[in-house]
Amino acid sequence: MSATLEEYKDLLMGDTYVDLPRLRNLAQHGVPADIRSEVWKYLLEVSRPDRSEEVSYAKKLLDNYWEMAERSYRDPRVLRMVKGQLRQSTPQWQSVLDSKNREVVERVAACYIANCLQTQLPPNVALMLPPFVTVCTGQEVETYYCFHGLMCLYNTLMPPEEMGLRVARFVMLFKVIYPEVNAALEEEEVEPNEWVVSWLEILLCRELPVDNALRLWDSYFAADTPEDGLLLHPYVCLAVMENIQGTLIELSERSEMLSTLQHLPAMDMEHVITQAQSIRDEVRVRNLL
Repeated sequence: MSATLEEYKDLLMGDTYVDLPRLRNLAQHGVPADIRSEVWKYLLEVSRPDRSEEVSYAKKLLDNYWEMAERSYRDPRVLRMVKGQLRQSTPQWQSVLDSKNREVVERVAACYIANCLQTQLPPNVALMLPPFVTVCTGQEVETYYCFHGLMCLYNTLMPPEEMGLRVARFVMLFKVIYPEVNAALEEEEVEPNEWVVSWLEILLCRELPVDNALRLWDSYFAADTPEDGLLLHPYVCLAVMENIQGTLIELSERSEMLSTLQHLPAMDMEHVITQAQSIRDEVRVRNLL
């Protein structure tokens, strides 16, 4: 059961220390929009539970960010890549990306790419930023460091170089668990790479409605273990398929199927996450991986 806004405020407004284990426990069931920014900062280790040095630490982050941003925003190659990615944003995020927020995304993405990446540039960095712009309204420095926190988790638990393996494993599970849906998609020549890569790579933030995507990420960031966080994501995708399989089987046009896969309906994400955990347990019992 989700906690109230007042419960979160009581927890976060302590004088010297934030009880992070309790905060994680509450956030696993969803975070109220009015306080999500503050909660995500703790979950992604942008803010420290010990609040005694809160002001000086925040100033240090502020100074570091603007120093990096000024240096990186001058690279035309990076900016071209970021702007190209943003053109791929889906409608629910385009409404968030007014000219001011688009500039924030461009600066934050350019800063991350220029200062944190030593290898090949990832294809979709900018597409994972709109949720943070939405949550950290008007706070560019918080947007950067929250995004950086996610990417640290992502690159550790889901290395980009292993994407091909993750896609192959997911497609195998999908075909075993949902053979009727797979047959329907194959009949209309809908290829897995037309939807699976985006589902897995961008954590469903392109496909889900905004509120659903943010609710899902609450649970990922709040998880006590990676198995219940980002590593649960493939099973969340399978649980999403559980909820739309009837619709897909009834469709007879390739374009309609792709539209359904790329623009998912609103769902009860608490239920989807519970389904995902059940699917994961079933996969283990049946030794499918």
